Amino acid sequence: MLDKDHLILSSQPPLRVSLLCALILIVVGITDYLTGYEIAFSLFYLAPVGIAAWCLSRPMAIFVALLAAFMWLLVDYTSGYPYSHPAITYWNAAVRLSFFVLTAYLISTIRLLLETQTSLAQLDGLTGLMNGRTFAQACSSVFNLSRRHGHTTTLGYMDIDGFKGVNDSLGHTVGDEVLKAVGNTLAIRLRGSDMGARLGGDEFAILLPETTMAGARSFFTELHTELVNLAVRNNWPIGFSLGVAVFRSPPGSSNEAVRQADELMYKVKRSGTNSIQFAEFGERRPVSDGQVDKA
Repeated sequence: MLDKDHLILSSQPPLRVSLLCALILIVVGITDYLTGYEIAFSLFYLAPVGIAAWCLSRPMAIFVALLAAFMWLLVDYTSGYPYSHPAITYWNAAVRLSFFVLTAYLISTIRLLLETQTSLAQLDGLTGLMNGRTFAQACSSVFNLSRRHGHTTTLGYMDIDGFKGVNDSLGHTVGDEVLKAVGNTLAIRLRGSDMGARLGGDEFAILLPETTMAGARSFFTELHTELVNLAVRNNWPIGFSLGVAVFRSPPGSSNEAVRQADELMYKVKRSGTNSIQFAEFGERRPVSDGQVDKA
């Protein structure tokens, strides 16, 4: 329930959230004034502070906390409560301000930690790309849209040839450097709408929405060349086998799409590795270009 409310509130424009906080403060202040000083309203002053801390930036949350403390001071000052010394009113206001600011700080910290943990749960910790579960969910969404609008979608499946040998001969530290460098190369080449993922080990997937065979050939040929050059520059004894499936009509599931691209990749493996195999899928039989592009 908290996640749902968070999504609803955080999806609102900042100006709308700010106006909501201001409206709540005004309503609480007026109600507090009309009910007199005998009824405590401290909990209600925290509501706009909490909303601001959860949905807006930390400086904005602190500003709302300042407004809440000022509103409470104004009501307290005009209520006519007989304090034994005039300075008590301002002392109480300072304590309330500190309490509001601390609350805003803690809530915004919790929100940032939650966002960080959510992001980490969706990404591969080594490369920063999507992990397998997040990629499967993203594929499902893209394929649903492709099916609805009749768009062509391309899915590439890549395996690093000789990666086990790198780990065995050069060590896992170098192996991690290889994976990071490959992930970084993918991240740089992907467009805003494209998606890249490390599915585990030395296997990667790339999803290109609204991309036909011509676009897939151009993208993956350039990517393969760049990755091969990366390996040569670093003296890494590796290659890259790529299976690229172009879907005129999306398959029933993301798992099926990955399986078909994976099968194309294994055709490359069987033919000598470090190459690309393209094939087009649709309502009819799969149409392969009958060619494995050698590096």
